[in-house]
Amino acid sequence: MKTAVQQFKNIYQYSLSEKDKIAIQVLSFKKDESILTVGEKVKGIYFLINGSYYVSNPEINGKELLLRRCTPPSILGDIEIFQHCDIQSNCHATEACTFIFVPTELYEQSLKKDPAFTELLLKELTFKLKTCTTLSRVNALSSVSIKLAAYLCTTHTENTYDGYLIVENNHHIANLIGTTNRHVNRVLKRWEDEKIIERNNEKIKILDFERLSIVAEDIRYK
Repeated sequence: MKTAVQQFKNIYQYSLSEKDKIAIQVLSFKKDESILTVGEKVKGIYFLINGSYYVSNPEINGKELLLRRCTPPSILGDIEIFQHCDIQSNCHATEACTFIFVPTELYEQSLKKDPAFTELLLKELTFKLKTCTTLSRVNALSSVSIKLAAYLCTTHTENTYDGYLIVENNHHIANLIGTTNRHVNRVLKRWEDEKIIERNNEKIKILDFERLSIVAEDIRYK
């Protein structure tokens, strides 16, 4: 617990009181485990201190549309706490991750009255507004090549082995960026021919990150 609280202080530049430390929890999630699900009641605020997760929204056609990949500092449950609403997006761990969890009762009775804590939450909310506005435009207007390149550039530093990026299967990637498996395969095949990437089953090696970043127009899902 002490290590997690220190990580929280270092990342978020906020010190919890000794009384508040007793009420918080440290929550851990395994890779691919669900963290939050659309429609459920939020029980508190989650502060990521280690690992990463995806935020996605379910579409009418049953697919999940990727909104962003989050790494520390990142907060969950803030929107729902402010709006008194159910969970708005699905969140699942892309790798093992750890959160400092602030129960709703602690927030309402103590931290809500602290201007420094409120400022911390407002900074996160304004960041979400900015990124969600950008990514909504990307998802609606950008080509599959741009969205796929942005996805690979966003995830290229995690789950690598022998220089290869271990990615989700093409069908899952297609769902996340709002396209078809066939279209994803076609774009990846073109990039192979152009020596931008190299493929080995479900693994991708980025041979020319600079060119891929140009294709992505420097957009990232975070």
